[in-house]
Amino acid sequence: MLSRKKKEQFSVLYDRHYRRLYNYAYKVLKEKEIAEELVQESFIKLWQKIDSISTVERSIESYLITVLKNKIIDHHRKNNTKNKHLNLYALNQDSQQEMNQAWELSDQIQSIYASMNQKTLEIFRLSREQGLSYKEIASQKNISIKTVELHISKALSIFREQLKNYL
Repeated sequence: MLSRKKKEQFSVLYDRHYRRLYNYAYKVLKEKEIAEELVQESFIKLWQKIDSISTVERSIESYLITVLKNKIIDHHRKNNTKNKHLNLYALNQDSQQEMNQAWELSDQIQSIYASMNQKTLEIFRLSREQGLSYKEIASQKNISIKTVELHISKALSIFREQLKNYL
């Protein structure tokens, strides 16, 4: 148990060093609440070790500064780790959401293909998947270019209507 004299000495040390330590912590952290918290934690550590620390004023000041610096370093280390995890989590959430949307879109496209007229689907796939020109498709299917245009236009219209939520 600390004597009344030790408590008074601690109070004097607190009054003498608090502002300087706070200013240092705030200058480094740029956050008022965290600076206050770390300075308080530094004084708590001093309080816990007061009996084992020499009462020479300079050594107590050095002790407090060292404790505060270590607390700031620990704070940065914890925040960097926390921020890395938060960033990875957010990235993972975004990736998961994008992947879910891609699967949903793929399912929707397959559903559109299944509902499409067979002739329109064949012509659309020749155009979009095989990259054939309208003229090449017309020649291959023995139909007019206008008919190819009609089927492609019809397919695109179906896609626009069915995928309007994705556009």
